[in-house]
Amino acid sequence: METDYKKIPLVFNVYKPEGPSSFNVVAHFKRNLNYDFGKIGHFGTLDPFAEGVLLIGVQGAQKLNNYIHELLPKTYRAVGIFGGKTDTGDFTTQVTETKDIDEEFQKLNLNDIEEKLRKHFLGEYWQAPHRFSASKFEGKRMYKLALQGRVVEKEKVKREILEFEVLNFHYPEMEFVVTVSSGTYVRSLFEEIAELFKGHGALKILERIAIGENTSDNAIKEADWPKKGVTFDLEKWGKPLDQVLSLNSIRLNVTQASFYLQGGRIPILECDVRMDEEQDCISSPNLLWIYNVDGYLLGLGRPVEGEVHSIFNLKEAIALFT
Repeated sequence: METDYKKIPLVFNVYKPEGPSSFNVVAHFKRNLNYDFGKIGHFGTLDPFAEGVLLIGVQGAQKLNNYIHELLPKTYRAVGIFGGKTDTGDFTTQVTETKDIDEEFQKLNLNDIEEKLRKHFLGEYWQAPHRFSASKFEGKRMYKLALQGRVVEKEKVKREILEFEVLNFHYPEMEFVVTVSSGTYVRSLFEEIAELFKGHGALKILERIAIGENTSDNAIKEADWPKKGVTFDLEKWGKPLDQVLSLNSIRLNVTQASFYLQGGRIPILECDVRMDEEQDCISSPNLLWIYNVDGYLLGLGRPVEGEVHSIFNLKEAIALFT
């Protein structure tokens, strides 16, 4: 079955430059895509200060925002400067306090500082959202409350630091790459690194270089963003939704597909279950892509007590098979 990229959920891996907000980038795509995709949304905000990978979903893909946002790890490259503290954790605002890290830490070589940081931060990590973040408190974005002069301190929640590498360290500057679980704020992480060394610090550069397997190298740079009156190559730039999340899958015959798309639950033992050969790469064992017998994506399901329950079904699939 030939894929019609105008009718399936697509994800665009977009490189957001420093400056515009994530909302501005999404708005540009909505205005300039030469197709009526209806609603459009992104998976994980990047601050205007930051640059890098921003995933944008269309044609229903945006409905899976929470799954993609929560399941795919994010990798950042950052450059921090020790010695100064700012309200935002970066240098978009003025330094409010100065305090150098201890001399013993200033003299550490790259390997020693990396070893110390990996030992302290790798693995389970408890962190409170930065007060200048998009996290919500009482229904409002924390950064908006901060701009109004209201200081909010949310409780720390469990995150995970998956990888940590120091690329360069020449005091007072440190460049590092970190892979983290969803919801981790790298600005807050660097502030905690500075505190560990008995001083202050803030970020000079923040770049998200990957969300899962979507990297900055294969992202759509600004020069290739859609333009009015110019055909945008969906097959080149759009990634089908089921290629963004690596999941096990189920194939349904015609009768099962019709029943499933009408809200029916199918016993898993009656289905053609396809297990990914590399189970370590599976984003979640509790989610399944649902296909018809010809390999046409029908939607996303969840195994519950031996049955497949629907989470999300494609409108186009519903029209074809019901």
